[in-house]
Amino acid sequence: MYYFVNTSINPKKSGIEHAEMKRLALFNQHQVPAKIVTRFFALALHRTLKTAGIAEENQINLFDFIQQSTDFHPVKLTIADLHLPASLTVQAEGDHYLVHQQDHLLMRVNTFAPDHQQLNNVQLFDQAGHLVKTDWYDTRGFKGLEQFYTADGQVASEQVFNPQGDVVYQTFHMPDRQNVTQNSLYRFINYHGQDWSFTGEQAMTRFFLDELNRQTPQSVFIVDRTYELAYSTLRMRTKAFKVMYLHSNHVNDPAHPQTATLNYNYAYALNNLSAWQGVAAATPQQTADFSERYGKKVPVYTIPVGVVPDDTLQAPAVPWSERTPGKLIFVARLSEEKQQDQAIRAFQQVHQKLPHTTLEFWGYANGDTGKKLRQLVQDLHLTAAVTFNDYTQDIATVYDHAQLALLTSRAEGFALALLEGQSHGVPQIAYDVKYGPQAIIQPGRDGELVPVNDVKALAEAMIALLSDDEKGQTYSANAYADANRYSSEAVWQQWQPLMAAAKQFYQED
Repeated sequence: MYYFVNTSINPKKSGIEHAEMKRLALFNQHQVPAKIVTRFFALALHRTLKTAGIAEENQINLFDFIQQSTDFHPVKLTIADLHLPASLTVQAEGDHYLVHQQDHLLMRVNTFAPDHQQLNNVQLFDQAGHLVKTDWYDTRGFKGLEQFYTADGQVASEQVFNPQGDVVYQTFHMPDRQNVTQNSLYRFINYHGQDWSFTGEQAMTRFFLDELNRQTPQSVFIVDRTYELAYSTLRMRTKAFKVMYLHSNHVNDPAHPQTATLNYNYAYALNNLSAWQGVAAATPQQTADFSERYGKKVPVYTIPVGVVPDDTLQAPAVPWSERTPGKLIFVARLSEEKQQDQAIRAFQQVHQKLPHTTLEFWGYANGDTGKKLRQLVQDLHLTAAVTFNDYTQDIATVYDHAQLALLTSRAEGFALALLEGQSHGVPQIAYDVKYGPQAIIQPGRDGELVPVNDVKALAEAMIALLSDDEKGQTYSANAYADANRYSSEAVWQQWQPLMAAAKQFYQED
């Protein structure tokens, strides 16, 4: 079994989750067992999986695992299923309900959108009106969690239930010496007939990974979020083939890969490099830089995080004439390292010369970056030409209408959005950074690379391409062709050396 180890799968997924989903599809296509592994508790996890198109059998969550609820069939659970006594008064409040016992507010019943029938949570209050407990319901239709509160409204303890109503997990929150509340103890209740206690989330995760490895011996663990999960993985007590996947630059200064300080996301893992059985880098250049710095401490495999599905490669090309004239897109989360402000400043110059042009951003915002970017657009008087759009499940339609895509990151590991755009025939302009843009864009053929932080050069490249329909059409055709470098078969071949090493690793027993 190949386990792709992550923390969570959220409705608005990052590049790492998209990479895992593409990898999962690739392994399914070649009939090699694989699952995405997550550890965070999420009552809406299975709704998210369904929306993302991830099959239940292709994932395993720590809490699903101890609840034994992975294959639980969803049921409808409404306020009627609470079987409230007739002596209580139930009053609708919008899409929710207030439950009184005479003049005392006993509970508040909250429901899930969109139909506001399925139970979300039930809040219970004491005689003084203080919240004392909340019962939370899994979107599949069973009570999954109880939270108990202190007198000042802080969560004191939590219990997780299985679908049969048995407690399977407990955690207790206590203040430390600085009076900061934190989890101090984690417990599995009656797991295989025994209670297990853990002094931290890392220890609990390590136990979970070992249990997976015992159930499916000789598994391969591909760790996709190294900062959060390397510690637990490297402390597994069962023999396991463990691989660190580099989804971004492993150093803070890409210009000096041999001497720069380490990216904090990988620092712990790299300082324990000999404990890994392999490292996966997304581009040949990163593999070369990594190997030059670390020598032969651990095998390094070049495996792209992006895969272009066969149906995308075989789909009819969208003619240049059918794309929206002057439409530019930027597909990425709004964050400081993506430097969308520079794209906006460059677009200001483009829009002055080519007034028909528009710029669309697609992606969720980190922190207050979105607010800052919107203010910049307003300050530059570009509100009629620049729009911000949230994360979308239908990004293919966005690509198919665009004439140009941008990426202004100060550093990248692969830049999955560039490959996705290329596979939809979109010419692209990006800063000439390590590692993804240099591996995906072929300057003068399917896009352009410009010097990092050179807003003037960025604007000039955009104007040159958008002013020449013949060039745009040629670049678009070449983009479609160049995406074949990342076909499912091509990427699958790049997995073979790692898979052979894993097989050899277990044969050494």
